[in-house]
Amino acid sequence: MQKRVCKLIRMNPPEADVQGLLFVPGDTVPTDGTAGYEKGCIFQHTDGTGAGDVFYVNEGSVTSCDFNAVSALTATQEALIGATAGTAAASKAVILDANKHIDVVETASLKLGASGSTTAVTATAAELNQLDGNVLDDMTPGTGISTGTGTVYAASVVKVGSLYKTTIFIDVTGLHGGGDADDIIGVDGETANCHIGQITAAKNGTIVYGQITCLETPAGGDPDIDLYGSADEATGAQDAALTTLTGEEKLLDHGDWTAAAATPVALSALPDADGYMYLVQGAATDEAYSAGQFLIELWGV
Repeated sequence: MQKRVCKLIRMNPPEADVQGLLFVPGDTVPTDGTAGYEKGCIFQHTDGTGAGDVFYVNEGSVTSCDFNAVSALTATQEALIGATAGTAAASKAVILDANKHIDVVETASLKLGASGSTTAVTATAAELNQLDGNVLDDMTPGTGISTGTGTVYAASVVKVGSLYKTTIFIDVTGLHGGGDADDIIGVDGETANCHIGQITAAKNGTIVYGQITCLETPAGGDPDIDLYGSADEATGAQDAALTTLTGEEKLLDHGDWTAAAATPVALSALPDADGYMYLVQGAATDEAYSAGQFLIELWGV
């Protein structure tokens, strides 16, 4: 009979060790300590007055009950249920998505400090993106650099407070010198657009200091590599004299580089706004580079 009844109400038959009641309706909540109600027993309070007074669960034991009301969800719980991972929205909890990112979908107020004071978020999307590494914009080289076989170029511009920092890493492997001193270094075959980036006031600030560190000694091509800047043209070609460009200025004449010390060397001149920078060989060595890594750092305000 028990099995038939349980089947009718779509309930599994109780285990053999279950002795107390599992479901009880009534107009009076059982008194704490009363025996006969199984742990987890549900009591439906038919005389309840509303939320938090109609549904109870025994959190005690079969020999000593302890029925507690099951209340409606709290505001915090509702905020969690209604939240969308990766999206910050008003009156909802903030949950990171799988990439640990959050998109702000509307203006919100943030609590600041123990006083509980608020301030409106007025930052633009670009300014908020600075939180992800403070990256403003990447520097980009010309095709006469980026298409080099084995050549590596990586750069970033970040802003901390009012200070801009431009960092360029370049591995000259695969690039080629020219037939004369002061020829532009780039992809062999008189390839055009061999600049290593353009300086602009909006992106880099006004440059007030710069330095170069040799991380790997140049090999194959000439180890005497100079840095030029302020050139008006982006079209400077490999094996062409840097002096054919307008406005060019030598930023550092170092001589042969070696990575033995890996000590930063300060620039002797600074690049002007809107000018392009180039790597130039200091002596005539018309060969391809098989090694050579440099870190160029510029600070602007």
